[in-house]
Amino acid sequence: MTEVLRKLWYERPVRTQLLIAVGIINLLAVLVAGAISILNTRAATRVEIEASLEVAKRLVAATMKDLAAEDRLPQLRQELPVQLKNLRHVRILFMGDENHLALVSPHPESANVPGWFAALVRPDFPGRAVKVVALQGIDPVIILGEPADEIAEAWHDFSSLAIILLTLNALILVVLYVVLGRLLDPLAHLSKGMLSLEDGHYATRLVLPKVKELAVLTERFNTLASALGTARDENSRLYRQLITVQEEERREIANELHDEAGPCLFGITANASSIQRLADQKPDSRTTEISRRVGEILSITERLKLLNRALLKKLRPVPLGRVKLVELLDELVTGFQRRHPDVQIAASFGKLANNYGETIDVTLYRCVQEGITNAIRHGKALALTVDVSEIPVPQSNGSRTPRATVTLDLRDDGTGIARATPKGFGLTTMTERVRSLGGSCAIDSAPAKGTAIHVEIPVERKKARSRKAELV
Repeated sequence: MTEVLRKLWYERPVRTQLLIAVGIINLLAVLVAGAISILNTRAATRVEIEASLEVAKRLVAATMKDLAAEDRLPQLRQELPVQLKNLRHVRILFMGDENHLALVSPHPESANVPGWFAALVRPDFPGRAVKVVALQGIDPVIILGEPADEIAEAWHDFSSLAIILLTLNALILVVLYVVLGRLLDPLAHLSKGMLSLEDGHYATRLVLPKVKELAVLTERFNTLASALGTARDENSRLYRQLITVQEEERREIANELHDEAGPCLFGITANASSIQRLADQKPDSRTTEISRRVGEILSITERLKLLNRALLKKLRPVPLGRVKLVELLDELVTGFQRRHPDVQIAASFGKLANNYGETIDVTLYRCVQEGITNAIRHGKALALTVDVSEIPVPQSNGSRTPRATVTLDLRDDGTGIARATPKGFGLTTMTERVRSLGGSCAIDSAPAKGTAIHVEIPVERKKARSRKAELV
């Protein structure tokens, strides 16, 4: 029952709910008014029939006395229809010699009245609505109540009133539909504004509606959007500082590993090799054991060298700033392909500048690195596509610096990210890195459908004369 109520009512728009409520109220009002009208018509018909019967009785009695005084009673059957031709709601019958009733007044006019309405309106008379007038020596005159004319008039009035009420209700619903649309339209804009804020577009502002209460809500929304925009700018500034400090720390650690750990490992290798040569020059019973131990030292040292180089690449790409951005990204993808031969990685790089500054280059590098790592490690992807390109942005009036947008699209065929799964540290860091540069990062994923990452970072384009030398 709750599920049916939810589908039939709670999932409907507010406008539809209000229209249904008003329609039901109007329908109940029409039903109540109709019931009252039928009861009143029923009572009025009863009174009208009784009054008509009494008038007819007196008129027939007077006519019979007049004819008797003039000694023309045998002409009663011819005189009564003339006297009663304008009398309504009654029928005059004579009892003949053969005990057959003969109708002398006109038949009721046929009217197209529904049977249910006639049954509701027709009054119940005590006994029968009959008046009998008789004189000695004359067949009795039977006066019978006939409400058909009154019911026909009542039906005409009732149907006309019903049509008017239904038309008015339809007009009311149409007017309410339009008015509610105007009133609820600001709420629809407010909902779209909320979705825009959810997507990170804090520059969204709504026009104040004319409705006072909704104008207050809209004004609060604009204030909230402004506060969120200010907070985002402050967070972006702080995050840029954090990224700068983080990259400086990475650089320092990488320099320490390169300048300290590298020479130490080289020294260990050189000394172990020297010991190996000395042992080979003075063979004795311990030479074999010494050579075996020296071989182990050299093997461990070689593994440490490989680990040191891997850490250097992870902390900071050594060629960063010294090679083209395309070559740097291609080397990163090639390294992933070499370490994961069962995964197909298709990389495509459009026309990119040699570099866009260290901050943007590092951000693009980290985004590609984090995206591929997540796809392989968590998404169990077997096929990935990486597309990096630069898209020119039309120059606005008054802007002297050409603008462009560097886009990154990374798609995989992995298991995807469940809706209820919170965004991990790596994806959160990627998003914050991009937003700190004034860009946007959209992640679209669904279980068993893979993940798609779309990154846009605004950049300043180089001047045309130096552009050809920097494009790849």
